[in-house]
Amino acid sequence: MERALGMRFVEEVTAGTIGDAAYADYLAIEEAFVETATRLHGLAVWDAPDRTAIERNARAVHALTTEQADYFRAARAAWPAPAGPDAAGRAAVLSEFALAAAREGGYPAVMTVLFAAESLYSTWCTRAHEQGDVPSGPIGEWVSLHADTEFHAGVDALAAQVDALPADIPDERLARWFTGMLEAEIAFHDAVFLHEPG
Repeated sequence: MERALGMRFVEEVTAGTIGDAAYADYLAIEEAFVETATRLHGLAVWDAPDRTAIERNARAVHALTTEQADYFRAARAAWPAPAGPDAAGRAAVLSEFALAAAREGGYPAVMTVLFAAESLYSTWCTRAHEQGDVPSGPIGEWVSLHADTEFHAGVDALAAQVDALPADIPDERLARWFTGMLEAEIAFHDAVFLHEPG
């Protein structure tokens, strides 16, 4: 987690030094993963062990397909630079890992990888929002979205679902899904900068 929190992308957004081209690529990269996260929460609705889990994952699907979809449409329209044509493809590692984990482990894997991803975002965005020099506009809106109480409540709900997973799932497997997702997050965010010359 500490390595993920120290990613160049996190540091530059927090300091307000992220370049226009890099953030344009990030918009394309992250929007593609939001589609994957929607699919994962949809699978979790299907496999959910109880009504509470069904409702939590259904709310997540709704937020991803409304609030977040609206954000990307507005941000892309307002942003001064276009994304590179290969941006989303450069960062496919995150979706590939998450979907492979879901195929392997079903609901427990989905909860674990989403908890890893959203814990990372909740932590770094809250720090950036409270202590950083995040630019206003689309970047500030994105950071604020992941630093607000509603997003924190979603992370807490994921934590509760992970805590409630059956005891017969080996800790090693949960740790592999969690740490693998963070490793994929690092590669995913580093891909934002792969367009740079040299």
